Amino acid sequence: MAETSFLLKKFEMTADLYVLYSQATRLPYVECDEETFEDCILMFSDQNEVQKCAKKYTEKKILLAAGQVPGKNIKNFLASMHCLGINAIRYIDGDTVIKEELSNMITPPDLEAMRNEKIPRVNPEMQLTAMYFMQELRRPIERTLEEKKNIKELEEEMAVNMMRSRWIVCADITDVTDDMSREEAGKKMKLPYVKTKDGSVFQPIFSDFAECQKFNQGNTGAKLRLLPITYDEIKKYIIREAKGVCINPKGFNLFLTTEQLDKMKEQYGE
Repeated sequence: MAETSFLLKKFEMTADLYVLYSQATRLPYVECDEETFEDCILMFSDQNEVQKCAKKYTEKKILLAAGQVPGKNIKNFLASMHCLGINAIRYIDGDTVIKEELSNMITPPDLEAMRNEKIPRVNPEMQLTAMYFMQELRRPIERTLEEKKNIKELEEEMAVNMMRSRWIVCADITDVTDDMSREEAGKKMKLPYVKTKDGSVFQPIFSDFAECQKFNQGNTGAKLRLLPITYDEIKKYIIREAKGVCINPKGFNLFLTTEQLDKMKEQYGE
């Protein structure tokens, strides 16, 4: 980046910024710019601006919430947006709206290298397409035929990236020692799970290392074993009690039964 962008200079002079988060994904709300087709997030000068903007979306049954970004964390926040596939910022300050490409503000990391590490650190294509799909899927509306067609297209885009992704499963091996037999180690290994309101058990899997970290952040001191797997290998690692998987429980939180995993492969597999 040859010089600091105008918008980044403005951000650096701001104590705090605010971002619109989607309640459907627990991630920044993303929308496609109608003119440039860039994937934008919305940032604001103060909380009142966020709330005023959010009301407009509520009318469309799009549920959003304000998130605060402290001034000292702004650059790190913007860098993390690259990892979600975001490529533009729309900044709203009263009647002033400024849009700028993210790469003009923060130099993109080497996403290809991060994606191809043994344990994938990022998965921007998967994250972005899932964000769009879940934002629309979780709108409590009666859909028109056109809206049904649109959500089907969003599902297909997400599903294609699901097939192409490497996933992460994890286990807590804190109580496993080197002198244990395989059978003993298996009994001491703790596998995470999540439960739905009806008591159904699902096994968490993760699109990238950051999502795995979010899920395990309260499990301090634990020794974790992470294993990268393909989509076709997911069912091999589902625990016997589980009905399926929960993808990114602390992110877009998508539950899929084993039957749905098979159906997606049948419909969208390459």
